[in-house]
Amino acid sequence: MIENTTYIKCRPSQLTNLGHLGVVLLLVPLLFIPAKAIGQILPMAFMPDSFVNYLPGLPACLFVTALLKLGYHVLQTRCTVYKINPEELQHTSGILHRKHGYIELYRIKDFRVDRPLIYRFFGRGNLVIYTSDKTTPVFRLEAIKNPEEVYTILRGLVELNRKEKHVFEVD
Repeated sequence: MIENTTYIKCRPSQLTNLGHLGVVLLLVPLLFIPAKAIGQILPMAFMPDSFVNYLPGLPACLFVTALLKLGYHVLQTRCTVYKINPEELQHTSGILHRKHGYIELYRIKDFRVDRPLIYRFFGRGNLVIYTSDKTTPVFRLEAIKNPEEVYTILRGLVELNRKEKHVFEVD
């Protein structure tokens, strides 16, 4: 194996944010509800007068909040990177506070590939890795491209790493 070589570098797809996008799209019609309709929908008798003045802006506030949350999750997904080199699986995540995690390849015990329907449409899937690592017993590579190919390469590297380090799994 060649040292300092990254065999696979991938990142999760933005498909992981479909739920947040759905919430934003569901809130769009709320922007067009007139203030009088809001007053008829919500019971005004139980609300303080100071709060009633802000009711016309409530749909816009909800929409902006959901849009900001969607933007945060899109940026967080964009800042996540998975790298596989001959010795370890590296994962980096975080926007301002970057976290770097490492899993030694010889610690990987088992794999599972999940391909939900929506991911299959786009050639994506999840690779779930089970390890003997105490800090990360289960690690998920979310919505990666060609998960079966990544599994095959990773499986080969795990076997080579175990042979080099003379590590054997005992059940």
